[in-house]
Amino acid sequence: MMKPVRHPDLTPLERRYGPLTRIGGGHHSEVYRADGAVLKVYRAPGLLDLEATHLRRAGLTDLLLAELREGELEVLVTRYFAGESVTAATLPAAFPALSRFLRGLHAEPTGQMVDVTALHRRLESFRYLEVHDLRPLFAAVEAALGHGLLETEARFCHLDLWSDNILTNAAGEVLVVDWVRAGPDDPMRDLALLKTGTLDLLPADTSLNLALELASGPHERARLRAYLALTCLHDLHWFTLHQPEAFQEQLLFKRERALHALERLEALALP
Repeated sequence: MMKPVRHPDLTPLERRYGPLTRIGGGHHSEVYRADGAVLKVYRAPGLLDLEATHLRRAGLTDLLLAELREGELEVLVTRYFAGESVTAATLPAAFPALSRFLRGLHAEPTGQMVDVTALHRRLESFRYLEVHDLRPLFAAVEAALGHGLLETEARFCHLDLWSDNILTNAAGEVLVVDWVRAGPDDPMRDLALLKTGTLDLLPADTSLNLALELASGPHERARLRAYLALTCLHDLHWFTLHQPEAFQEQLLFKRERALHALERLEALALP
């Protein structure tokens, strides 16, 4: 069992909520558990308002308990969900609830279009990776951009759907957490992030079949194909910067998964 955290900066929070136990943390925040609540303590100002706004927009208002400013601390307090991050073992049972949630999330119009210029810039920033036998991935994105397939209406997306951010319990209930990066984008980009960050815990065919449940039409599948390629390139770029020692292993796995998906989706996508 984790020991309660004692930190001078947390004293005002502990006076209100009792002993805090650290349960996680990342680039944007440290996360603590109290009695029946989760406290997310942000590292930078402005993120509290941002994430609270995104939670409300995602229909998760009932999750919010408080938005606190204690001295220099900005803290989001939410209800505690008795679940764990999805794994290969729990993902199949959690997927029905997750897919229902994402369908509802992606149904919300934003009045904006996808920023295709940013997609061009992103693709070019990954061009150095082409030497790693990744030409088919670049070709998939280039073809979609060239045919205007990615010029579509943006919907509200989570944009960080990796397994640590998807909690589930024994009943198959699901809670998606960490909404700092959320914003208007193509739901097929969100789906590509879900596949590479979570569904790929499962075998290749199973992973892609689940993704296709959320991409039913040929136009959606054509966009998904491009975003899967782009997301693979982004992930490999991340490894070159942050975990270069893991790059080769990730290259082999992610390239294999991407090529598998591109081949299957080619027959399902628009000509």
